[in-house]
Amino acid sequence: MPNYLFALALSVLLVIHSRRKKSLSPNGAAGAFALGMVTFSSSYAYFTVILLTFFLASSKLTKFKAERKRMLEADYDHSSERTLIQVACNGLTGGIIVTLFQIYYEGQVSCFDETRNSVILFWAYMGHYACCAGDTWASELGILNKSWPISIIKFKKVPPGTNGGVSPLGLAASIAGGACVGLSGAITLAIQQSCHGLPWEIVVLGGLAGLGGSLIDSILGATVQRTLYSDKRKMVVEDDKDATVISGWNILDNHQVNFVSSILTTVICGAAAYYLQ
Repeated sequence: MPNYLFALALSVLLVIHSRRKKSLSPNGAAGAFALGMVTFSSSYAYFTVILLTFFLASSKLTKFKAERKRMLEADYDHSSERTLIQVACNGLTGGIIVTLFQIYYEGQVSCFDETRNSVILFWAYMGHYACCAGDTWASELGILNKSWPISIIKFKKVPPGTNGGVSPLGLAASIAGGACVGLSGAITLAIQQSCHGLPWEIVVLGGLAGLGGSLIDSILGATVQRTLYSDKRKMVVEDDKDATVISGWNILDNHQVNFVSSILTTVICGAAAYYLQ
């Protein structure tokens, strides 16, 4: 049965931690509380552990090398606190998947791969958060790459922070982020259900979803998201009357690109579960 008292306690602790660390804005913390109540109420620790792994690790990386990021990103201080919109983009799909699982399968499957539909939801959930983690890790660590990134569509060097720019460090970080989420989910399944050994396919799925989601995000960022560069400040900026457009069309903003890429990765992982299981 859903454990709402546990969900309430853990959600409150998550909000307190995030506000103390300035990882979430006030409305972002409200969104995280709602997401926590939905996710943590499931009796399957898989959902809880994956969400916490993504959130805590990504929040830590956002603050990593903060001084250097301030020199490369004009809006670093503003973007380091996740807002309600960012929480929704990174958590809405996951929350919907948990809700569907609780409605149809909560307490009814003893092993995650007992039915095809339950596997689809488990894989889709992994794909969503692995994508979000891969994209976040790539953004937070890739910008620290020693050389300028390469445009994923033009194959030319672009300034750090350019949407659609990829680097060896960023690509490796996207795989590591997805695999980290995958490993946390695999270990949780092995401990809680004990009907299998460690499900390594979940770890592999996480790594692939982290990389694939990050690449999808980069392609979208290079094409349908505008990047402005200030010659005066020598950095990528969000809005500046003297800045020039160096890539992309002004169709989607960063939050919308993140949301679309996570949706696509979620669907791909769910489809992979349908055809492979």
